[in-house]
Amino acid sequence: MTAAKALVETLAVNGVDTVFGVLGSTLLPVYDELIDHPEIQLIAPRGEDGALHMADAYGRVTGKVGVGLITVGAGAAYSVSAMGEAYAESLPLLNIVTQVPTPYLDQEKGVYHECRDQMGLFKPVTGWCHRITAPEEVPAAINEAFTRMRSGRPRPVMLEIPSDVLKIEADISIPSPARVNRPTIDAQQVKQVADLVAGAKRPVLWAGGGVVSSGAGPELKALAELLQAPILGTNGSRGVIPDDHPLTLGNMLTMSPLLEDEVLNTADAMLALGTRFSERATRSTDKKAALDVTGRSAKGWTLKIPQKMAHVDIDAAEFNHNYPTQIGVQADARDFLQKLLAELQARKFKPAERREEQIAMIKDRARTALRARVPVEMQLLDDLRAAIPRNGILAAQSIAGHWARYAFDMYEPGKFLFANTFGSMGYAFHAAIGAKIGCPDRPVVALCGDGGFMFGCGELATIAHYKLAIPIVVFNNGGYKILQNTQKKRFGRHIGTELTNPDFMKLGDAFGFHTARVDDLGQLAPAVANALKKDRATLIEVPVEFKPYR
Repeated sequence: MTAAKALVETLAVNGVDTVFGVLGSTLLPVYDELIDHPEIQLIAPRGEDGALHMADAYGRVTGKVGVGLITVGAGAAYSVSAMGEAYAESLPLLNIVTQVPTPYLDQEKGVYHECRDQMGLFKPVTGWCHRITAPEEVPAAINEAFTRMRSGRPRPVMLEIPSDVLKIEADISIPSPARVNRPTIDAQQVKQVADLVAGAKRPVLWAGGGVVSSGAGPELKALAELLQAPILGTNGSRGVIPDDHPLTLGNMLTMSPLLEDEVLNTADAMLALGTRFSERATRSTDKKAALDVTGRSAKGWTLKIPQKMAHVDIDAAEFNHNYPTQIGVQADARDFLQKLLAELQARKFKPAERREEQIAMIKDRARTALRARVPVEMQLLDDLRAAIPRNGILAAQSIAGHWARYAFDMYEPGKFLFANTFGSMGYAFHAAIGAKIGCPDRPVVALCGDGGFMFGCGELATIAHYKLAIPIVVFNNGGYKILQNTQKKRFGRHIGTELTNPDFMKLGDAFGFHTARVDDLGQLAPAVANALKKDRATLIEVPVEFKPYR
């Protein structure tokens, strides 16, 4: 078989049922093979950046690996930022990229689409880059990619293959699916962590994105209920425990002095799971905390973490990286929690007190305080939460999207899509498309700012082509207002943050979408609820000026 055929068949063996790609001439052999493999759906967006963001979101909402098929040179370069987003969020994402023909590799002869050291573009934003040089290597390279993405800390992978190799025939065997390798857990460390949490009067749990990627939500819930311990989450762990559970405090910590004072600062032990304690997740609300190196009030790593802290993570490099670790356990979060629960149950552990009611009351007070701080935004999010079904998926950016990180309740993991760390503009719009493709029977809503939306609005054509019924909300304030507000605050003036936008209603009409302009924020939730009933997309423009973020 040809290398192109081997590529497609090995993807299928590894459970790939959807690929996202923008066609280039060097990819033609692979696309031709896809015609003979109807079990793999091809989604063809209008840009490589959007394609990989869609693949990222598809993977987040389905738990599968998102796959991109991208052409050499400019197409490859255009996909780098999306790979950076996946890398920053520790997500598996496979980008298969073509190269110029083998005789011209690394010679800078001026071959069409040639890119000097193309793999070098991807090394900073991948866990592994590899060039395939012969057709026989294809199955093993793809399997190795899946092994790396599913073993240890999930990271994106880039595979490069010269265009001539794709057409070569050879005797190729398609192997079994890639294996998954997990660290062996030290039983003594399980006992040490059990001693720590069982001996604490007020233990607290900290859940990061690794709890989601390991599928450890049920075990985390069982442990919290057994210990009667509140759960502090991050943006990456939104929904891993439903936000209406009395012991989960969601992602409000960095916006709530109450949670910091009455939960975190009173805890005498912490079990942290699948987290790196990133800058955004560790900002103290204490106004006396030092400014960061740029002079902003970001204050990362100023939260006071209990000295008695056990840190469980698949990546041992995170131990003692941002906070001192008393006990560091390299393990898959789900595997470890299962063993810890068994140990505590064998000890017949009983908590000193029931704390559900107390924690629920603290959470309610924290939300009330946040509502007093930003009443307009909180009311909007409450209204949207009531309008979007419980199993809905929200892709968010803009000022409203930022507040949604803290105040839009989520009930399932992987269903809140936000560019949290790398911060790619336009991500929410692209992510909503990938999510709808991955979960076509679920409601998916995109909250976009006018600036971010215009980064990738050409993907409206993708929505129209695949007939995706997505409500797309564009908050139109005529600029990059988060940045503009910062400019005004720091310099007393602004530049480069005012935008000229199209008539969004005409833009939606041009693609055959339903359209609506909502001048009253109180009418947005009904408009979204109505859009969710439609059989095609709805573009909703909201001319609005929000209170400056933070």
